Amino acid sequence: MGQNKLRLQIITPQRPVLDKRVDFVALPACNGEMGVLPGHIQYVAKLNYGVLRYKDGAQEGTFAVMGGLAEIEHNNVSVFAEDAALEDEIDIEEERQKLVKAKAALSAHDSDIDMELAEMEIKKALLLLKVKSKHPKL
Repeated sequence: MGQNKLRLQIITPQRPVLDKRVDFVALPACNGEMGVLPGHIQYVAKLNYGVLRYKDGAQEGTFAVMGGLAEIEHNNVSVFAEDAALEDEIDIEEERQKLVKAKAALSAHDSDIDMELAEMEIKKALLLLKVKSKHPKL
């Protein structure tokens, strides 16, 4: 049974997020969504901001992944993400407030505002809201 499963690990600089045996992983690779099944060839993929999904039997999980790399080797999928959030960890109201604040900062054209940082906050908030709204409690 162990050979027909993948070991999915999601690690961020802040914490290890997940370590689980799964049947399938979908990664938000830079060149499009990439599916991984047991027996996949060795591969390294650069990740976009996007949705990482996994399936374990009837159970499904969804994460928001903010960039990074995925390494696939010997039925191990190691995701080294800049940041990641499990769907259940996402607070919709908090993300909406961050989105409004970042958009206001950008539209004010304040020279003290780091435009790149504000744009990243918008991108992250939109991704988290997308994950939460498209995947209500699994």
